[in-house]
Amino acid sequence: MHTALLHKRLALRYPTSPTFCSSATPRSAIPCALHVGSTRAAASKSVPTKIGAEKNLSGSRKRPALFAAVVNSGFAPTCSLQRVARAPRKRIAKPEILAPAGDWPQLRAAVNAGADAVYFGLNALNARARAPNFDVAELPAVMNFLHEHDTRGFVTMNVLVYDEELSQAESIIRAVAAASVDAVIVQDIGLVSLVRRVAPNLSIHGSTQMSVTSPEGAEFARELGCSRVVVGRELSTRDISTFYEATDVEIEVFVHGALCVSYSGQCFSSEAWGGRSANRGQCAQACRLPYGLVVNGHIKDMGDVKYLLSPQDLMAVEMVPELINAGVACFKIEGRLKGPEYVALTTSMYRRATDEAWEARGGDNRDGPWPHKSKWVLSDADRIDLAQVFARGQDADHDGLTPGFLEGPMHQRLVRGRAPKHRGVLIGKVIGCNTRCGVRVTVRLRGSAEVKRGIGVVFDRGAPNEPEAGGYVYEVIDPSTGQSVARTAADAVCEGIYELTFSDNVSSSWGKAAARDRNPVMPAPGDLVWRSSDPELETRLRKMATESLPQQKREPVTVRLSSGGVGYPLSIAIIDGEGREGVASTTALLQPADNAPLSFASIAKMIGHLGGTPFDVGQLDVSGLTGLDAGVFMSAREVKRARREAVEVLLVLRRASSTSPAIVLSDDAALTTMLEEVTWWGDAISKVEAAPENWATHELACNQTNGPFLSLLCRTKEQAVSALNVPWLKEIVLDFLEVHGLQDMVRSVQASGRTAVVATPRVLKPNEEKLWQFYIKIKPDALLVRSSGLMRTLTHLRGLESGALKIPPLRGDFSLNAANALGASTLLRRGMLQRLTPTHDLNAKQLVALSNALGPAGASKLEVVIHQHLPIFHTEHCVFCRFLSTGNSYKDCGHPCETNVVHLRDGEGADHLVLADMGCRNTVFNASVQSGAEFAVAFLRAGVRHFRVELVDEPSDVVVDILEAYRRVLLGERKGTDVVEWVGMLPDANGNSHGSGRGSLEIKKEIDRNTMKQTATAARDVQASRT
Repeated sequence: MHTALLHKRLALRYPTSPTFCSSATPRSAIPCALHVGSTRAAASKSVPTKIGAEKNLSGSRKRPALFAAVVNSGFAPTCSLQRVARAPRKRIAKPEILAPAGDWPQLRAAVNAGADAVYFGLNALNARARAPNFDVAELPAVMNFLHEHDTRGFVTMNVLVYDEELSQAESIIRAVAAASVDAVIVQDIGLVSLVRRVAPNLSIHGSTQMSVTSPEGAEFARELGCSRVVVGRELSTRDISTFYEATDVEIEVFVHGALCVSYSGQCFSSEAWGGRSANRGQCAQACRLPYGLVVNGHIKDMGDVKYLLSPQDLMAVEMVPELINAGVACFKIEGRLKGPEYVALTTSMYRRATDEAWEARGGDNRDGPWPHKSKWVLSDADRIDLAQVFARGQDADHDGLTPGFLEGPMHQRLVRGRAPKHRGVLIGKVIGCNTRCGVRVTVRLRGSAEVKRGIGVVFDRGAPNEPEAGGYVYEVIDPSTGQSVARTAADAVCEGIYELTFSDNVSSSWGKAAARDRNPVMPAPGDLVWRSSDPELETRLRKMATESLPQQKREPVTVRLSSGGVGYPLSIAIIDGEGREGVASTTALLQPADNAPLSFASIAKMIGHLGGTPFDVGQLDVSGLTGLDAGVFMSAREVKRARREAVEVLLVLRRASSTSPAIVLSDDAALTTMLEEVTWWGDAISKVEAAPENWATHELACNQTNGPFLSLLCRTKEQAVSALNVPWLKEIVLDFLEVHGLQDMVRSVQASGRTAVVATPRVLKPNEEKLWQFYIKIKPDALLVRSSGLMRTLTHLRGLESGALKIPPLRGDFSLNAANALGASTLLRRGMLQRLTPTHDLNAKQLVALSNALGPAGASKLEVVIHQHLPIFHTEHCVFCRFLSTGNSYKDCGHPCETNVVHLRDGEGADHLVLADMGCRNTVFNASVQSGAEFAVAFLRAGVRHFRVELVDEPSDVVVDILEAYRRVLLGERKGTDVVEWVGMLPDANGNSHGSGRGSLEIKKEIDRNTMKQTATAARDVQASRT
């Protein structure tokens, strides 16, 4: 493309971007860590007095209140969300119910149960690779079905997309647009840009994988092109309510289903351990594995509590009124891996709760919030049904269903740790087991769920990872009479002592399993008894999911008959609530009636209830039928044929009239043009030289302006002090867990002539966002930005800079999830970033591809983490609070994180460090070291100039040696394989070594979705087909 034309297109696309002038910091002024000629002006080394923002913070370092306290710093520039010309908020609207569908049965179940919209994935680029999903070729049929039933359809493209997949993504976007899909759900920032270019009017919903936890983050997504965002499941209703007042983007909230322990989009456990990525729809569910708790080097006895990272499930149906009041636009149900019965029950439950709560609120006639809080009343029977279809029940007090974080942090409730899987509903406890004549298990029922012949049960002895006895109950015996009872639902029992018997096949299988696995699986006194299946409930739900739409769930329509009388055809018009009208006429003409003339009753019978369609007759209008009183005749066959044609015409109109505006597709060269654009970075830095091929003489390049540059990230003061002894190190990143002591360390780094960079939190929730004021007041040389919300805040504040407010240069970190050239370019430009670290989901080959796609100037803006312990989990769930205290939050936990060193020990014996930041969020770091030393030459040849070593709990006495090892690798003086082996021998805080490897940088083929474990629903369907 001609350069002048390209520049014009870029200027039109990014009219406010700083990219089209020189970089915010001149290239020659960017500090280079190996550049021995880089110096700082002596005037900048004066150490000012301690600012107010850090006064009186010497107490407890884990104090989320600090997030709000630091705002009292002497200046308060206008928040960028307080837009002067903002239009008045529209009134709160009734939220839509968004149901999941992994396949056609779930799709039909969602519609039958009253969903307003359904979300589903295709066979590529969606976050549920294990679900059956839909072929692209099925899209027209899917959308026709949904639109016929006045239901919207959203396609999930909620994964990170690699550069080599952008062409495939473009093809999918075109197919989605052509099929009149109502919206796409997207995680990848680059993919958002591609959708906007290819199908400008296609609605985009920001996935929860975008890690949006603040109104600023939602505004960033809106500016990219998202009309809706799915906020993080870690937010409370109070947090969520702040979005409604602060941003015009629609807010979608998960209300039911599985809870990830890690912030969505911020989990790298599958990448680290499973050879696959949660950000690619291939979660290995490492959070559902057992772990030992190692406290100060010693394993803590936890009894049968082993699943320390496995939350119970989310159920917010009782909080529907509060969520409506908070301005939530959409209630989302998780569960694309679950069966149609689950979809039918959960959708119908939230449909009922939302309808009743909305009417109780005053419906569409009420403007503004309720004057008081209220809850929707969930009956015990309904709760039992919800737990029966899916819940990770724990014990008598925890049925597996919780409000999650919607009521704020409740760490003692959220994760109990006894079991990671669905068992059903707790019905009692074993008090005896007789094996002398068959197997009779004596159970004390707890008075909750019904027990009858034919139910499935499982016996829980606190070892869910081992074989568990269970099966279908053959008989329920009353031990006082010896008689069989509870043979039907009418005489089911739920309280008292009863004996459960099983068929010979079931009981013999227990013995075989015990012999094979050498584990006692026979039920024993004290075992909990769970009702794992209820055939009666399953039959009822299956009927709801598979049969045609029930009459009460169908849309009422007006059926209008008209005719000019004898000698004219009969016209039938069917009109829906949106005014769409399907019209058809009889081929025969009205005749004088010899006998049995048409009447209102006979016409109503001919029209019927419109069964087998999405409609029901709400009103029958025959006022336009001339001659009805005089007596006219038309055969029932003719009336019914015309009725069917009118229905089909109306269905065609509904299919065509999507709720989205008309979609206009761009030209076929959209992606090619965009990839050309991302390589242009302005004349100021467009002349960066390619890396030299002869790496033996690369030391010369280190003394020039094109690098390479090595920086160090420290998480302790001791590490930073040790780093000050490295004469060639020119940049230190401070990623402290607390603000106390941070300012002093910034001053120490600057006083030594080095660049001081401060790392910011990965998550900022409402009322924590003003932490940026503290970071600015301590005057670092740059900020390492880890959330899109904070990046947007600081970028917008650049226009308000004054003597009291100076925004330092910004660098974007891995948590922004740049996975392709389009996303990296968008972040660099919109965020005015000096440099950017790509997502950890990229392997070495993909990092090289990204560098090449950005061009030499763009590659020079990338920073690769060459040494780290991968941050595998980043959680709102606090391990310290839950397992080392009896509290539920920092207010009552006693802050055990300040006095204890905690590791999680996995099944292989590796100890993974857990750190809690001042917001009480936990990060679990992989025990094994990930090193990119072997790929250093490839990165350099691709134009990467910036590399970072990240420390976690490495002792200060190895800091110098680690830095020197990687410096020599970058200079071509030491083999990368030697460094990888050496760093793997370094000890952790407990003196243990856990090895090293390539980690997420390993070049490997992604796991084939067809080889992944089947879902329970798919396995059941396969078994059913065989029988």
